Amino acid sequence: MLIAAYRGKAKEAAIPKNRNAVVVGAGLAGAAICERLCARGWDVTLYERHPTPAEEASGNHAGTFHPVVTPDDSVFARLTRAGFLSSVSAWKNFDMHWDQCGVLQLARNEKEDASQRAAISALALPPDYAQYVSREDASRHAGVPVAAAGLWFPAAGWIRPRELVRAQLAACGKRLKTVFAKELKSLPVGRPVILATATDELQRVPHARLRRVRGQVTYLPAEAIEAPRVVVLRGGFALPPVEGVCVVGASYDLEDEDAAPRAESHAGNLERLQQIIPNSLFSPAGSFEGRVSFRCVAPDRVPIVGEIGDGVYAALAFGSRGLVWSAFAAEVIAAGLEGEPLPIEGKLADAMHPGRFARRALARGQQS
Repeated sequence: MLIAAYRGKAKEAAIPKNRNAVVVGAGLAGAAICERLCARGWDVTLYERHPTPAEEASGNHAGTFHPVVTPDDSVFARLTRAGFLSSVSAWKNFDMHWDQCGVLQLARNEKEDASQRAAISALALPPDYAQYVSREDASRHAGVPVAAAGLWFPAAGWIRPRELVRAQLAACGKRLKTVFAKELKSLPVGRPVILATATDELQRVPHARLRRVRGQVTYLPAEAIEAPRVVVLRGGFALPPVEGVCVVGASYDLEDEDAAPRAESHAGNLERLQQIIPNSLFSPAGSFEGRVSFRCVAPDRVPIVGEIGDGVYAALAFGSRGLVWSAFAAEVIAAGLEGEPLPIEGKLADAMHPGRFARRALARGQQS
């Protein structure tokens, strides 16, 4: 066997004697953090400005979860892989509505097709994780004719995020105290506070320059389209019917504060559908239902997970990957608070750390 010895100066983790924490935000990130802390014996007080949980981006009818692959196995791809595998493993402990039906990520052009082929060739990934498929094979997986070849993720699929949030909060039991319909103006003191608020409005992350994104999805009756039986992506997404509704989307509107669904955004989603499954829409005329939610993204598209101040932690800026990253981020934060080894390698932890923006700003200043 191999034996290693660490000869540096060890820094002891400051584990709170009073295992009592505050979580702000009852969406995917906040619910996952509550569940992970309560499972370790912590008492948690959860604050949410809405009267019920999962009222913002976590409240969509259904969403997709899937990994990402790149030819160089980038930090982003590795973080997404860690989040995907962690989430799928964690979700099996909850009673909720989800389906590992598979996800197709169709190539948008020849360049992306070549990149997908190169990734599968270079990484030698297990076929039950990711594989390249021809257009014909992709169509067989989807059950409908799709527009292109692409990647097939057999273990990916869709989930109802609101059910996931409720299941995680229910698992906390009596260790969780909820305070709904209350918007905090300042942070509680004396206990660790974890911000799971999508943005960093309650305590800014230096140099982060977070951006707010409006996303509108369209809800189509299953009989209105030639519905796929798996999730299909290509510059947008189309989900199989979930309780009779196919979710199609989504718009990506930077710095747009309009919370009302717009006809033009529905039209854009239908155009995305045509790029995924040509001629699939049976009834193009008429009005459609949908939903608008807002997400937050960092410039590098990587989430912000870790300590941002004395006793204040963050799980922010998940963008459109809250389903994949929430359980993973919760485990990282809970492990840190407990003084446990982190569940990821140091390079990936550093990539998510809130201090990365200040370090980069300092480096640019030194170089200029």
